[in-house]
Amino acid sequence: MRASPALLALLLVAGAAGAQADDYFAKVDLDGDGRVSLPEFLERMSFAFQQMDVDGDGILEPHEQHIPNAKALTLAEHHERFTAQFRRQDGNRDGSLTRAELLAPPR
Repeated sequence: MRASPALLALLLVAGAAGAQADDYFAKVDLDGDGRVSLPEFLERMSFAFQQMDVDGDGILEPHEQHIPNAKALTLAEHHERFTAQFRRQDGNRDGSLTRAELLAPPR
């Protein structure tokens, strides 16, 4: 039996998506222990904040956010939001995220 081109394309896309998920998990799991701790999660989730904080003062001013009507956002507020997200994603409440918990749709 020969596979159709559509099936082959689907398998390639699925494989690529799996590889991207593995790569993402590896980037967040900084110590490579197979789990993502809150500090690892916050460090990775703060990357964009730090890139946007042009003056490095720990505050994203409206002009740094490039979002209409944005309000200033501190790094502490940013961490609070992602700490809450981490806790929602931590389904078994063990204080770390497994690959499945990290890659699950946000809760």
